[in-house]
Amino acid sequence: MITLEKISQSLKNTKNQFQFTNKAAVLIPIIKIENQLHLLFQVRSKKLKWQPGDICFPGGRVELSDINPEYTAKRETFEELGITLDQITVLGQLPKFIASLGMIIYPFVAKIGHIDNLDNLLINHDEVESIFTVPIEWFIKHSPTQATMFVGFKPDDNFPVNLVPNRTANWQKRSEHHVHFYQYNDFVIWGLTAQIINSFIRTINVDI
Repeated sequence: MITLEKISQSLKNTKNQFQFTNKAAVLIPIIKIENQLHLLFQVRSKKLKWQPGDICFPGGRVELSDINPEYTAKRETFEELGITLDQITVLGQLPKFIASLGMIIYPFVAKIGHIDNLDNLLINHDEVESIFTVPIEWFIKHSPTQATMFVGFKPDDNFPVNLVPNRTANWQKRSEHHVHFYQYNDFVIWGLTAQIINSFIRTINVDI
């Protein structure tokens, strides 16, 4: 027989799951190249099932073993680009972002030191196709273009529309979002990464 005690015990096992699975962190790496500050980007491997070939910052989900999201951002940067934790100096944190499916993203801005040549980075090619940099000054001088993304839903053919009052079988718009785009040479940086960049530039340059 089901009891309140059994229900309570079952719910205890899900506590940590809800606490960690919807959180992620990214690092915004700053590298000095010829006395000019650049942001370091990575192109996601085409082997990946989720967003292959997209441009992003290093980062990933917060794991149970991570002491905090800042550590997550550093750990993921090491795992993806081979940049060790002692090469990463966090300068600050941007406001958190809410991504698709409710994922909470914590962005950290960091200075990367002790890298003589980016070609020498130990890139994890299972996750990263390639890397490139963009001068921060370029982002200050070039505002992102914007487009609108509609989010909606449509019941499948097997959905019992007749059992649910006031429900249509057609597409219904649920919300709309502004999507940012930066085009630098042959690279198109868009979506959440572009949104984070825009927030970063507005934070460091109040006149933008």
